[in-house]
Amino acid sequence: MRPDDVDALVVMSFGGPEDMDEVMPFLRHVTAGRGIPDERLAAVAEQYRAFAGVSPLNGNNRDLVARLREEAPAEWLGERVYLVNRNSEPFPESAFATMRAAGISRVAAFVTSAFSSYSGCRQYRENLAVGAESAGIEVGVLPRFHDHPLLVDIWADRLREADPGPGDRVIFVTHSLPVSQSLGVVPGVTGYLPQHEELAARIVERVTAATGTPLDWTLAFQSRSGPPTQPWLEPDISDVIAAASGRRRVIVLPIGFCADNLEIRWDLDTVAAQTAAEHGLEMLRLDPPQSDPRFVDLVWELFRSASGVSCQAACCPNPRGDRPAVGQA
Repeated sequence: MRPDDVDALVVMSFGGPEDMDEVMPFLRHVTAGRGIPDERLAAVAEQYRAFAGVSPLNGNNRDLVARLREEAPAEWLGERVYLVNRNSEPFPESAFATMRAAGISRVAAFVTSAFSSYSGCRQYRENLAVGAESAGIEVGVLPRFHDHPLLVDIWADRLREADPGPGDRVIFVTHSLPVSQSLGVVPGVTGYLPQHEELAARIVERVTAATGTPLDWTLAFQSRSGPPTQPWLEPDISDVIAAASGRRRVIVLPIGFCADNLEIRWDLDTVAAQTAAEHGLEMLRLDPPQSDPRFVDLVWELFRSASGVSCQAACCPNPRGDRPAVGQA
């Protein structure tokens, strides 16, 4: 699929609730097919109550769509950029029906996840396939972008502006996954964990070169949700912060996320921050990259080049069995 042949751009994201009445339906949708009872979901819903049930993610993505429309190809008149969510409105079926009614037949999809994994890549492609089939629209997904120079630049600039010094511990953090899903399964295509390690190393290299100051840094994980018997990526962010007791400050970079969301607000700004306070540590959490103007440039660069790591059939397999998924643009 060439950019000249595409009628619209879809921004595909996780979605989230925007009041307390939406929280339980949202959580049921997120966990569908896993047999999790409402009693356990209700306990998770209490975390949302601390924020009146409002996830900042939807607002951040609406802002991204608005900024992308400002830079859209002239023939689109800035209107043909659409938000689609996995777990809240607008769902793929309704969003693609709207596009079909507007005469759109071929779209490129930007998934707001930079890394390869089932939940961060293939599941979005499965959701897109459902919407595309229901509306008869052809969809191609823009490539993964964990190593895009603009992403590295944004994070490196944020860290450099934090002025890390000898008494600081720099902690890169991302969403934990089952260990079995964290490595690549296709020769020549790196997986979730190596991609994060690569991005963190590039950010450190850039900042060290600019400041001449070596950084004390590590990679940590948040939001573990699997059964205790299943190995997940470790160490947990709170454990890493506790081990930094005696340092001047911890600087936390949530590199696993493009935009501020409730997992950041709860797991980092609430739980991890409390751990830091208990150990007498100042904690500085940096803002994800999507708010930077260069992020819009990143998306349109991906759109215009439509080149990068291919989404192959065996990439990021669905642990519950094969389902149709759209491929790369």
